[in-house]
Amino acid sequence: MAGWLDSLIDFGIKAAPTVAKAGLSYLGQQETAQSQRQTAQAQIDQLNQNAAAAQAAATPWNVGSLGGTAGFNPDTQTSSLLLSPELSNVYSGLLSRSGMFGGQAGQYANLDPFMAGEQFYQQQQQYYEPDEQRLRTELETRLLNQGRLGATGGQNQQQMLEEAIGRNQQQRRTAGFSQAQGLIDTLLGRESGDMGQAVGLLDVPLQQGKLGLGIGGTLGNAAATGLESRAEGIKNLNDINQGNSSDNMYTALRGLFK
Repeated sequence: MAGWLDSLIDFGIKAAPTVAKAGLSYLGQQETAQSQRQTAQAQIDQLNQNAAAAQAAATPWNVGSLGGTAGFNPDTQTSSLLLSPELSNVYSGLLSRSGMFGGQAGQYANLDPFMAGEQFYQQQQQYYEPDEQRLRTELETRLLNQGRLGATGGQNQQQMLEEAIGRNQQQRRTAGFSQAQGLIDTLLGRESGDMGQAVGLLDVPLQQGKLGLGIGGTLGNAAATGLESRAEGIKNLNDINQGNSSDNMYTALRGLFK
């Protein structure tokens, strides 16, 4: 019994320096791991700040110029594109004039083509009627002065005048068909032209909106890089936390049995 106890004591005396050395080694490794964790955490904190700043900057920017403004509301995720007051007046004027031309075209376009032609002729006829009536009056006066009014010769001349007036009216009526269609095309073309110019003005704030998105998009790339770096930093910290505790303990225990 005494021999066994003496052997145990002797082993303890011999192992004491090794145990002490292993303990000091373990404590040193723990201090090193703690320092690594603090360094990694500091890096993550800085990366968090950089990523947060980049994410905030990635929001589309409000942009304005003489032509108008483009505004973005990150809270409601809405955008507002506005023309300047001057261009807004031009825009309203173009729409108003476009509507006027469209309304005028509608007077004919909504009718049968032949009815449209007849309507065009009737509207034009009112400008010819005074001249036609003047020709009749002049002929009657001349025949009256000649004593031929009511006579066969005078009646023949009056009939010839009416036939000439009738032929001219028929020519205008026939031409009214194509003229009405041409007028419709002209009015619709003006309507479309003014509408196109009005829509074109809307491109001014739209381009400014794209500029604001472009600025935010460029900074958004920086935000993505910052997020990737932050994720890598967190992974490194986790690796340090998981690896050092087990590796340091294993190293210290291994030192006891060298």
